[in-house]
Amino acid sequence: MKFRKSLIIAAVAAALTMGSLPVQAAKPINVLVVDSGSDFTHKVLNPLANPIKAELNGKSMVDDDNNGYVDDIYGWNFVENNKTLVNLEETPPEYDRVLKVMQYINKMQQSGKEAFTPEEWNWLVKNYNDPKLGPWVNFCGGWAHGTHCAGIIASNNKDVAMNAIRHIPTGTAPKSWISDAFARLKFKLLQKLTGAKRVTYADLEAYFSQLGEEYTKEIQAQAKYIAQFNPRLINCSFGTENSNILKMMKSNMKQWGFKNVTDEEAQKVTNLFVTKAFLPRDKAFFAGCKNALVFIAAGNSSENLDGMVTSPNNVPIPNKIVIAATNENQALADFSCYGENTVDVAVPGVNIYATYPNNKMGYMSGTSMACPNALGMASLVLKANPDLTPVELKKILMGTVDVKSWLKGKVRTSGVINVERAVYAAQQVKSGKTVADAIKEAKTKVADMAVKRAKTSGPNLKDPVVRKMYYSNVF
Repeated sequence: MKFRKSLIIAAVAAALTMGSLPVQAAKPINVLVVDSGSDFTHKVLNPLANPIKAELNGKSMVDDDNNGYVDDIYGWNFVENNKTLVNLEETPPEYDRVLKVMQYINKMQQSGKEAFTPEEWNWLVKNYNDPKLGPWVNFCGGWAHGTHCAGIIASNNKDVAMNAIRHIPTGTAPKSWISDAFARLKFKLLQKLTGAKRVTYADLEAYFSQLGEEYTKEIQAQAKYIAQFNPRLINCSFGTENSNILKMMKSNMKQWGFKNVTDEEAQKVTNLFVTKAFLPRDKAFFAGCKNALVFIAAGNSSENLDGMVTSPNNVPIPNKIVIAATNENQALADFSCYGENTVDVAVPGVNIYATYPNNKMGYMSGTSMACPNALGMASLVLKANPDLTPVELKKILMGTVDVKSWLKGKVRTSGVINVERAVYAAQQVKSGKTVADAIKEAKTKVADMAVKRAKTSGPNLKDPVVRKMYYSNVF
């Protein structure tokens, strides 16, 4: 299958031409995709899968490797507690038409209405508004999410060995986690709610902390399971949107006796809730993967995350990197979350072509796509120097960016990843230089990436039809 020439492919090809990248890594880089499940029966992904040999060569319905999971050849579905990472029986009817609608929407997200002929635009509007097709487009974005993320990592990248788990039910913000948390809180606060007195901040902190202890205990099985793969890179294209929690928190605070709740007050309690309830779980989840750099999607709600606490973005571990999305390398994507102190770096995440379940290919947009795009670049850096620690790898990726004026104040580095420059720095570290010296030299030896001029000014989000389609199909 021929892949679209993305930024990664162009940069890697240029580096290979210059002789900057080694032709063959000693061993593949272990990658774990934590998402809605990845379809490793796909002909593009299967050669890059990292099967558990005992299960692959063992007996069906037998736990051949004695890890407590039967037939978990490529990973495990923790949502439904079975081996099926992607249920191909759920393939949408008129799958090809669904994929074409998504292709056109992604084209519009990148280039705007001006990129279409009148006939193409009319076709998109008609099919987008088809009441029978629309729900399948929305479903497909979640069902195919983990497969698409894996495909982005696999794009022209033969030196990774991938596993996956189904950690979330859809691939977008896991709202079920939020509703579950509030259901538990309602039960915990029942006695307080029967009295006339308002629930205090101290009460909330205690209950949120108790909830965090429960979640931390419940995540231990998954944490132990993912650690067995000894991943070097972990992709986490999911998260809790602040706006969703804030809305529910404000409503619940009124029930808890708070009067005239302001957004500022609700945000304070939301931050406390995420800090005490979700982040301990996130920290425990990654505790056994200290040799991995964890890639986290910033989110698609266009929010400035500074001043907010979100999960897993704010998980208190040193081996993480938070990724924003750009439209090519020309502008921050309108949907992308950002934050000068919260988000680390940006890469393209609009109109990205990769694998879909059932041996299909197609397009998606979102910070969920930027995240594996960045991870794919990182795998090339590790290929050049497998001895880098996660923190060293992070420093190189962040220290060798192409600085962009339009990212100043938006991400910590004010830049987009320059994979060729990062690879050069990794090679210098391998030759004996310090990380700081290697980054300094790479900046002088490797130029900024060429940026092709945009054919259009991008989508006109003042157009209500364009705006509705733009934001309804971001993952």
